[in-house]
Amino acid sequence: MEGVRPSKRIPFRIRFRVTGKDENGFSFEDYVETIDLSAGGGCLAFNKDVKKGDNLRLYGPKGTSFTVIVRWFRYDMKKNSRSLGFQLLEPEGSWIFENGSK
Repeated sequence: MEGVRPSKRIPFRIRFRVTGKDENGFSFEDYVETIDLSAGGGCLAFNKDVKKGDNLRLYGPKGTSFTVIVRWFRYDMKKNSRSLGFQLLEPEGSWIFENGSK
């Protein structure tokens, strides 16, 4: 069923290094912060314009890295801010919320 999230998102801030390509196909590297997270993805405050369906690579503070797909992207002109929702492409067990074992 599309539009139904398999797990609840919780407000949680973690800083990641992110690499990928912007909406024009140019490679970039930047630092971003999560707004919220779930077992299978989350939402990032973002600095670049990207396309829905693009893959990004997130590098966590402890050296872990994750490939994600952009599920949605929003630009708020009034606030001049960007955010995007992402989903993990790896199994959920390799993510931040792993029963406290990471």
